[in-house]
Amino acid sequence: MAGFKGVASALALCCASRFAALRTNSILLSKPEIIFRAGPLMPSDLFTSPSLRETVSYVTVSPVSGTCQSLPVPLGEEWLETMHVPPAISVEIEPQKVLIRLDMTRDILGIAMLLWERGDGLAVSARHVVQSGETPSSVVRSLAVQMPGAVCEEAAILVPDGRIKAVTGGYGRSSRLLMRQSAAFRISLWTTDWGLRAELGDLLTTQLLPVDWLDLADGRRAQIFYEGEADQDAGQTQLLFRRDVSVKVIFDRYQSIWSPQMVTGGGWLALASSRHAFGVAPDEMTGEIPLAALEEIAAIRDVPSSYRGWTLDCDGTVQALP
Repeated sequence: MAGFKGVASALALCCASRFAALRTNSILLSKPEIIFRAGPLMPSDLFTSPSLRETVSYVTVSPVSGTCQSLPVPLGEEWLETMHVPPAISVEIEPQKVLIRLDMTRDILGIAMLLWERGDGLAVSARHVVQSGETPSSVVRSLAVQMPGAVCEEAAILVPDGRIKAVTGGYGRSSRLLMRQSAAFRISLWTTDWGLRAELGDLLTTQLLPVDWLDLADGRRAQIFYEGEADQDAGQTQLLFRRDVSVKVIFDRYQSIWSPQMVTGGGWLALASSRHAFGVAPDEMTGEIPLAALEEIAAIRDVPSSYRGWTLDCDGTVQALP
C-alpha cells in the first residue's frame, strides 16, 4: 500500500523515466547526467564517484516533516477482489478415480480439493495447498492420507466405491481502503553549475513532474498539486546550487489480504457452529499460502508500464534494469 515511501519512490521513478524518454530525442539533454533518488542527498554524493564534483546533478525527493494530514474517506468502502491468480492444476475425473496434473512452469500452483461420496452414504473431503517444486505424485499422496480407504497410483487416486469429485482453486487478493492522507514533498535539484540549475529546474517543473495525477508503483494513483519553487544558494560558496520544488500529494492507504479464490472479496465465512470475519482464517490454510511468490507476481502486474525497466536500490536511487 502507498505511504510516504511509495509516493517518494513514484515521484523519483516518474521523473527518471520521463527524463530518459526526453533525452533520447534531444541532443541538448544527452549531455547532463542526472541521478534521481527517493531520499536525501548523502555525503558520498559530494566526494565519491559519481558525484556532484564530477558534474553529475542529483534530484532528490523527500517528505516534508509535519505536513501530513488525514482526510475523510468515502463511506462504505468494503473489501474488493483486486487480483486473481488462477490455478495451475488440472484434473481428469472418473467415477472412482482422479488423475492430477501440474503445470511445472508455474511457481504458484493453487489448491486441490477432493470430495469422496462413499458407498455407505458418508462423505470424506481432503485438500492440499500445492507448493512450488511438488510433483503430482506428492500431491496425490497428501490427499490420499486424508481419505482412509483411498489408494495412490502414481498421479492418480482411486476409491473402492461411491464416486469422487475434484475442485481446483487459485488465489485472490482482496483490498480495502484504510485511510486517505495528504502531505507535502520536496523535490530538490542539486548541481554545481549555476546555469544548469535554471535549465534543469525549469525542465523538472514543466516536463518531469506529473500534472494533476501521479502513477504509483502499485498501480494506483495519487493526486498532486504544484505549490511553488525556490532557489537555495546557501552552498554557493562551495559551488553547490539547489532548486526546491514543493508539491502536495493526496494518497490512499490500502490493506490487502491473499486468500483462496473461493473466499476472496470479503464477507463472512459460515462454518457448522461459528462465523468468521473475512481475513480471520478458521484453520491453518493461511500459513500454507505462498505469500512471497504472490506478492512478487502482484508487484510485476501492478507496476505502470512507464516504470517497467526501472528499479530502486537500497538507498532509493533509481536504476535502469539491464
